[in-house]
Amino acid sequence: MIDIGKPKYSKVTKVKYNVQMKKVVFVGQAMPRIKRDPHDWPSLNKWLFSIGLTEDQIKDNFFYTALVDYFPGSFKGSHLVPTKNQIEKELQRLKNALLEFSPDIVVPIGRLSISYCLGKSVSVLESHVGCIYRMNPYSFFKSDLIVIPLPHPSGASTWKHQPKNKKLLFRALSILKKEIIK
Repeated sequence: MIDIGKPKYSKVTKVKYNVQMKKVVFVGQAMPRIKRDPHDWPSLNKWLFSIGLTEDQIKDNFFYTALVDYFPGSFKGSHLVPTKNQIEKELQRLKNALLEFSPDIVVPIGRLSISYCLGKSVSVLESHVGCIYRMNPYSFFKSDLIVIPLPHPSGASTWKHQPKNKKLLFRALSILKKEIIK
């Protein structure tokens, strides 16, 4: 089993750069407090590097956004979860961003984004991470797309450190790798 926290790059098969890759959008719950560039998501990128993707491939084919396009604040060192009201105020912006990017694959990140993407309450990540869906994510598109949920990569999340959940994360990342180069 690959330790997702510490990828073994020597055992990772690099995705050839000239392979035609599908466009992927990652949708989190909120933007970080500080973001140096549009692809400044170190924990998520670490997972992507672990499946053989390069920084250039990420920059050329991936778009990162969130349910709310700002940092909603913090409490006792933890980021606040956006409220339903904050999210609803941002849905048109999110819809416009997703339609403009025109992805082939949507990757909702974390329980909140997965819930909005699937259009239903998600209480157990284990039922969704490691699965692939063909559906109309967020009900924004005219046709179905591939949806591959991921857990939140936050350092505060303990979910991704449990052995059974590491396997689900590895499965989800393997599905993503397979789907982006089809």
